[in-house]
Amino acid sequence: MTFAALATWQGWLVLAGAGALAAALFLIKLRPPRILIPSLSLWQRVLDASPDVTRWEKIRRAVSLIITILIAIALGLAVVRPSRLAGAGAAGRGRTLIVLDSSWSMLARTHGRETRWDRALAEARRIAATTEQVAIATTADGLVQGLTDDVVLVESALARLSPAGYGDTSWPTVSGVESVHFITDGAVARHLDPSVVVHSVFEPVGNVAITAFDVRPTLAPARRGPDAEVGTAYLEVANFSLKPQTVHITMVRGKTTIADNRTDLAAGEAYRQVVPLVRRGDPDLHAHVEAADNALDVDDDGFAWIARAQPLAVTVVGEHTEWLKRLLGSDPDVRATFVTPSTYRASAGEDVTIFDRWAPSTLASTPALYFAPPDDTPWLGAAGTDERRPRWDVAGAHAVLTGVDPITLRVDRARDCSSPLLAPVARSTKGTPLVCVGESADRRAIVVGFGPSDSNLASAPAFPVLVANALEWLGRPQTRDLSLRPGLTSFTEASRVTRADGESIPLTGMPGEAFGVLAAPGLYGVRNAGARNTIAVNAADPQRSNVARTSLTTSANVARARGALERPWWLACALLAFVLAFAEWWTWQRRVTV
Repeated sequence: MTFAALATWQGWLVLAGAGALAAALFLIKLRPPRILIPSLSLWQRVLDASPDVTRWEKIRRAVSLIITILIAIALGLAVVRPSRLAGAGAAGRGRTLIVLDSSWSMLARTHGRETRWDRALAEARRIAATTEQVAIATTADGLVQGLTDDVVLVESALARLSPAGYGDTSWPTVSGVESVHFITDGAVARHLDPSVVVHSVFEPVGNVAITAFDVRPTLAPARRGPDAEVGTAYLEVANFSLKPQTVHITMVRGKTTIADNRTDLAAGEAYRQVVPLVRRGDPDLHAHVEAADNALDVDDDGFAWIARAQPLAVTVVGEHTEWLKRLLGSDPDVRATFVTPSTYRASAGEDVTIFDRWAPSTLASTPALYFAPPDDTPWLGAAGTDERRPRWDVAGAHAVLTGVDPITLRVDRARDCSSPLLAPVARSTKGTPLVCVGESADRRAIVVGFGPSDSNLASAPAFPVLVANALEWLGRPQTRDLSLRPGLTSFTEASRVTRADGESIPLTGMPGEAFGVLAAPGLYGVRNAGARNTIAVNAADPQRSNVARTSLTTSANVARARGALERPWWLACALLAFVLAFAEWWTWQRRVTV
């Protein structure tokens, strides 16, 4: 027997003290009140009489005493939360490291309506109560509490933990520990050292989950107009219950429901749905499933973003921009505005600005693409640094140059585009920078050292590819990790990431990139140097959604399954105390007990 709130000896001391105190209070003799009467004659007859005393009247005071003691002990049990040890190996010895599995599946509700995580915390408290020093860690957060014998610190560390759904490959280590206990449901198979004692909180339950949800581009030719199809929403739902059930599926775009249906799924069956998406409407998409046998909530929702529902606002600045008008005017995903340098005014509504053979005196604050900036541009290198008939043989590894075929380009003159604010991503065979990019916290820029008058750029196959890549990189900053699942995610350098409620996500900057933890499913906004984008994070993972299976075996280092006495039953103790107190009060009112 162990106690979750106290050490074993402290728990027994509390129970013994509660029983003794209740008995002492019951046995206290109250001084009878004194009453003056005129004569004892009548009372003497009563005292001399020998009334018949029944057997119940002889023992009813003892029964009341026992009930009073039981009420005190039941209340004490509710406070100290006793439990039976989970079998051999459950108790720690000396210095112990307790590791809790942080997978989403730990949030699955058991048949007792508690979650696996609740069981894991109760198990951790039991192990901690039998050790001299304990350290607490999770597979997501690593070490959260170092070795300590302070019960308050251990309880505080456990109270602030919750499943994070990521970090399945990490394993915390603490030097000097004598035993390691891992509490898990076995949703993720792990190769553990044989010395690690595994405590199973697994109980097979049914679940319905969204296992895939995203927006896929349409194969139909691009068309203009609000009712033009811009993609399809692909949804996959699986029934991981052991019995067939009806699943209610809804899909909402903004505030408009675009799909609402019920389908019958057999045990283990998957359902797939494709919904066409038109340009008209909000860009945010939300899917939700409901079912009777559904133990896990985190995988009931899916999120997606329709990027093409909002065309990029592009401003083209130049005197002779017909070559760009022909390209951008035929793209329904771009809303282009053409102005001359004399009428150009920077606007907050611009997503990207294209400068054609003209450039402002300073780099634009909005994301910008520059074609053949003039030689006297102040923020470029020395005037007149150029190369005649450069050869561009290798496209380069930057995202702006993906798919660009430089062999199709014939360049007569290229301006050296390098500067302290820009980094070359494409060079000629002689080393002259031909394409440069710049990225910082306040601006993002691409400079192409030649234009339509210096080359065949306007008619080359590489032209539309280069412009499309540039607009995408400038206007829609994307994560470098495209899995978009909860966990550690890579972003471009100087990004700012916010949740749907506007709260910022802390990022750790590294050379050329930044890292942040997207802890929960949902839509996240990404801003970088004036560019805006939205990414969707989903917990869709069949391995964790199938909470009716486990990777745990019956090997020696797996503690046995938990019995009824190993579950939290302090509520039953509190209920028992209430029932006994009510029974004693009811019988006392009727003079059955004392």
